[in-house]
Amino acid sequence: MGFFRKKLSGTGDRSGSELNAFLGAGTEYSGSLDFVGTVRIDGIFNGEIASEGTLVLGKDAVIRGDINIGGLISNGQIYGNVTAEERVVLQKHAVLEGSLHTKALVVEEGATIEGDVEMHGSGSSTLTAVDATMKSSLPGADADAVAFGEEEPKDEKTDVEKIEMG
Repeated sequence: MGFFRKKLSGTGDRSGSELNAFLGAGTEYSGSLDFVGTVRIDGIFNGEIASEGTLVLGKDAVIRGDINIGGLISNGQIYGNVTAEERVVLQKHAVLEGSLHTKALVVEEGATIEGDVEMHGSGSSTLTAVDATMKSSLPGADADAVAFGEEEPKDEKTDVEKIEMG
């Protein structure tokens, strides 16, 4: 796909990848989406999404279907199972109803997850509580929200509780 090529800024994507396609707010698409690079969705998508690239979901995005992706940055709604090879960032308006499998997960205050969360990868994973809502079957975590991965929050004012998972 190559509808638009634009440098991403302010999305938390450190790879410097370019935006290769965009499904804007007010649009609806049903089917299967396979892409290379980075795609942003602000509309409604019904179906399966698969890529080794990065999927960015805006605040108005609604996805109904399974996602198998390299990386995900979401501020929208997902109703389906998500598998991300590298990292998932759920921003403050994000909603995920379904299972989540990833190496690293960051959940901002206000985001919600309802379903199973499974961390995979080499070595142990670190669970860092930040301050949001999480409805999950995550064992050993009774914090209101969590961020997973190797990085700690940059905000020193946030109460943080670490739990080693192994």
